[in-house]
Formats: sequence, C-alpha cells, structure tokens
Amino acid sequence: MEETKTMGAGKRTGYFFLALAPAAASLLLQLGVGMVVMIGGAVVRLVQYRMLNPGASQAAAMQVYMDAVYEFAGAGVFAYHVLALPVFGLWYYFGCGRPRIADTARKLRALDLVIALLGGVCMCLFSNAVVGMEQYLLPRAMETYMEMMETADIGNGLLVTFAAVVLAPVGEEILCRGLALYYARKALPRFWMANILQALLFAAIHGNLIQGTYAFAIGLMLGWLAKRCGSLLPCMLLHFTVNFSSTVWVDKVFFWFPDTLPAWLLLGVVTLAAALGLVAWGRGADKKRENITKTL
Repeated sequence: MEETKTMGAGKRTGYFFLALAPAAASLLLQLGVGMVVMIGGAVVRLVQYRMLNPGASQAAAMQVYMDAVYEFAGAGVFAYHVLALPVFGLWYYFGCGRPRIADTARKLRALDLVIALLGGVCMCLFSNAVVGMEQYLLPRAMETYMEMMETADIGNGLLVTFAAVVLAPVGEEILCRGLALYYARKALPRFWMANILQALLFAAIHGNLIQGTYAFAIGLMLGWLAKRCGSLLPCMLLHFTVNFSSTVWVDKVFFWFPDTLPAWLLLGVVTLAAALGLVAWGRGADKKRENITKTL
C-alpha cells in the first residue's frame, strides 16, 4: 500500500495493534461464550439432578456437574461461531471501508474458484500430513490435544460439525483475511510481512500447537488468495473446502495410508508443492492477463 510508505510511525503502530485486536477479541469471545454456555448448561443440569435425586451425595452431584460441563463444550463452540459472525462482520464492514460483497463478487473469475477448490483439497491433505508427522515429532503435544478433544467431545455432533464446516469459514475469513490483513497491510511496508502476521494470528486463534502448525501454512495461502482476488469469497470457499474435506471424506481416504513418518513427510511435501504450483499458476495467469491488457 502506497499510503503505508508515507504514514507516520505512530499511526503504523496503531494499525499494528489494530491487526492484533481481532484475534485477541476472538480468543476472549471464545473463552467468555464457552464458559457461559458450559457453566450455564452444567448448572441447569445440576439443578435438574438435585430435584430428581434430593438425597444424592455431594460427590455424585459434582460428577454430574463436571460431566455436563464437558457435554456442553460443543454447544459453546457453536455459540461462539454464531456470535462471532455479527460481531466481526460489523467490525469488518464499518472498520474496513464498508466493502460490498456484490462488488467483489463481480471481479471474480473462474480461475479464482478453481484455485480455491483445488487449493482447499491440497491444504486439507497437507494438514493431515502435518498431524501425521506431529504424532511422531511432538508426541506429548499430540497426546494432550487428543485428550482435550476426547474429554470435551469436541469435533463430534451436528452443532460442532455445522460450526466447523459452515460458520468458521465465514467468520474466520472475515476476522483474519478481512480485519487482521487489512490493518496489517497498513502497519507493515511489505505484503509478505502482513501476510505472515495474519497467518500467525490465524494459528493463534485455534488455541493449540497441533492445529496451529498447519493453520499457519493454510493462512499464508489464504492471505495470498485474498490479495490476488481482492475478495474474501474465494478464501471462504478454500476454507470451506478444507473443513468440509477434513470432516466428511478425508478419513475414508486415509484408512489405507501407511502410518509412518516418511510417508506423512512425503505427503506433506507433495501436497505443499501442489499448493505452491497453484500459486504459481495464478501468478502466471495474472501476468499473462496484464500483458494482454497492455497490448490492447
């Protein structure tokens, strides 16, 4: 951005902290909404239990309460994503120049959608490769992550699936490739710097090392796609493809895959190379289009 080069240091610093603000707000919102839903649901469940079992021991009642806390974890995730849409959607609209979806949609080409779809499949396979490698390279982190997911039953159930596949691709793209990238590009002199910052924030909002590692790589590609297309719609499509594939069909593909570190490493290299190939394809198409435009 040209205005960044002439902007004062104080203003750039302000935009830098604005770039961090959406991710910080997301983490606080996740914590707050999750706690309200889980504790609120557990209290209701405890009251019901006490009414039906007035002579129950304190230990039994506490166990009912703790089980209910974990049971409502998925509802907390769903509630966060529902609330995040208007919160970050309005922030994006009023804080980033009031962008119009219809205007950005008209700029899209078929190639943008093809890159988004194929990129989503590549990054889904890449993320599975990363997780496969992490179970060998980071066994303690993987064990902690799996215990957390199993204990809270996160990842199962219709509400969590709907939140992950439908709501997250919209809300997280508005948050990271909308708000964070918009402010980061004003704060930093080069796009690649801003892209790294928003990708780091995208990794951070996932809240754990296992998901954060591959989320960073996916975030880099999403940031490039947002810049290339001037729209969040292809980013949402790529993000949807990643989450849909991970939820619906990828397990059916990997049941035969050899669970060894070299195999996962090879898959990671191949799928990352394929994603970079899509980036190169997009850049080549853009240069060709620019050359044609200049000759007309």
